[in-house]
Amino acid sequence: MNRRLATPLLGLAALALVLPGCAAESSPTPTSSGSASKPAASASASATPSAGATGEATADCLVGEWYMGQDELTAFYQSINEVMAGSGVEFSPVGSATMTMDAAGTYSWAPSTEVTAQVSGVTILVTFGGSMEGTYTATADRITSSPLATSALEVTATIDGVATDPGAISEQIAQAPVGDAAYTCTTDTLTLTSEVAGGSATSVFHRR
Repeated sequence: MNRRLATPLLGLAALALVLPGCAAESSPTPTSSGSASKPAASASASATPSAGATGEATADCLVGEWYMGQDELTAFYQSINEVMAGSGVEFSPVGSATMTMDAAGTYSWAPSTEVTAQVSGVTILVTFGGSMEGTYTATADRITSSPLATSALEVTATIDGVATDPGAISEQIAQAPVGDAAYTCTTDTLTLTSEVAGGSATSVFHRR
């Protein structure tokens, strides 16, 4: 597979990583060293995290710091691989990620992750670090977001060990991490279910 054919797969790898809630909405286009334009913030979350008496999610429950460890990251990518079964693409991740959501309706997303994609004998490695910020709104069972600043987000990529421009990936990253996802939330656990490649993928975070 040549580099031109492999390039779209970089975007797919990015889409999968930030797929802890990829957005369907249009959003600003960041670069690996620039910032997206700043939309006005709005939110329906409130200051006190809580879960309903019956365990049902409320927007208040989202407020706090959430962590996705190696086990949760592996499970998430396994769900991606199941959706993409038969496509010839398989992802394997190493790392973790932290998401912080406040009562004012802003969030930060800090991945520390390497994602390897095996594609018909080609190895694509995408590395994510740093952080990005955005705004979010939430109902009792669904969350959407818009990016604000991506200049601190670090993205590198290689194809078969050769460095390649990650610029195309950044367009997908702008929609991370909770762009448009159904969610459930309890005192300790946040579960996001996102549409990916015609199927759905589930990401699980634990409160810190």
